Amino acid sequence: MNYLSPSPTRHLLGSYKAGLRSGSNRHAFTLVEMLVVITIITILLTIGAMGLRNLGKSSGVSAGVPLAEAAFAEARAVSVGNGTTSRLLISADRDDSEKYLRYMLVVYEADDGRWIAAGRGMYLPEGVYFSQEYSKLNHEDGTGEIPELTGSDEEIYLREDSGVSNDNLSGPYFYYQFNSEGIANDAGASFVCGAGSLPPGAEFPRAGSGGGPKNFGGFMIWSKGTTSIFRHPDQIDIPSDAGPGDEF
Repeated sequence: MNYLSPSPTRHLLGSYKAGLRSGSNRHAFTLVEMLVVITIITILLTIGAMGLRNLGKSSGVSAGVPLAEAAFAEARAVSVGNGTTSRLLISADRDDSEKYLRYMLVVYEADDGRWIAAGRGMYLPEGVYFSQEYSKLNHEDGTGEIPELTGSDEEIYLREDSGVSNDNLSGPYFYYQFNSEGIANDAGASFVCGAGSLPPGAEFPRAGSGGGPKNFGGFMIWSKGTTSIFRHPDQIDIPSDAGPGDEF
């Protein structure tokens, strides 16, 4: 059974290769590059273990959370590998119902300030959406909205040597940012996703038939760029009376 579309394994490795800056021919890996490769391999092994453990019972949010964690780990690895700022983007384009609140893309900042795609991106599972309502910049206090890109930052380029931004990738996004050392700009922020449906033209998804707090999942992002999964709905602070059809 295939829960992830597309495969995070393929994209993590592909994104790392795409993310490394072009330059003079290298005759050997640097220490930083080797550490990044080791980090990615560890992530892949963890994702594989999660997938095997959840085979036959996992779908929706339980598949989406580890996929999102992999995207965050990719963003951190790209920032360290390139020695520059990176971002994990989540589509905020309401005109694209396929991507809206489901499509995730890692980008890094080139020397000239442009944002370069580190790969092709990935989607949360069908019927799972990023929650603007419950994802917070300061999760402990329940305050702060996840920021959106503005102006030229919405322009995404496929390659550093490309002179034209890519229309299929450019557009409005929510974003989480990491500095050149892989440190999260907003330590203590959270990523929350939920299972439901998105009516045409709607700004917020609506909870599915399960409807309650157990219909959601997510994790905290710490200062070093690592993540910790929420083990109980109470950690996400979903209202106890949340039910089917409620916006999130």
